[in-house]
Amino acid sequence: MVTVAIVDDEPITRMDVAGMIKDLGYEVAFEACDGFDAVAGCRSRRPDVVLMDVKMPVFDGLSAAEIILKEDLAGSVILLTAFSDEEIVKKAGEIGVSGYLVKPVEQRLLRPAIEVAMAQSARLRESRWETEAAKRKLEESKLIARAQSVYAKKEGVSESEAYQTLRKTAMDKRLPLAIIAKAYLEQEDPS
Repeated sequence: MVTVAIVDDEPITRMDVAGMIKDLGYEVAFEACDGFDAVAGCRSRRPDVVLMDVKMPVFDGLSAAEIILKEDLAGSVILLTAFSDEEIVKKAGEIGVSGYLVKPVEQRLLRPAIEVAMAQSARLRESRWETEAAKRKLEESKLIARAQSVYAKKEGVSESEAYQTLRKTAMDKRLPLAIIAKAYLEQEDPS
């Protein structure tokens, strides 16, 4: 079930939005009255969506949203605000907020905002995974190339022969070539 956190300093707004969330078939992950509690709640509950007021005491919504998104504590953040301020919209876009709803919140607008935010979040997460996988692959390739070069020089063989030897060792040990390359390099230079 989709979990939604509701963050607003007005108890009536939180109650109204919580009712709408439940009516739409979503689960309320938690409620908070300021950005500080929003960050803490996201750290423990990791909701799919955070509906966050912008203007709150203690810790404002934009600052909290920035931390939540930077630390990947929730799938997405949608701002709820009574202010249709261009500066807020610009800052929200810069930090990666997925949506912006002007109060009073209408139930008919809530579902589309949540669904679009979740779809965007899924695309961003997939893109991050692909980027991380590509970085790992590149690092592994560099490690293997370095081990191949060191082995070739030490043993007086061609780099192709060095690669074949490392690859055969990896196959015999049933381990990824990158692990064999790393172990070989650590053995040659334990510092």
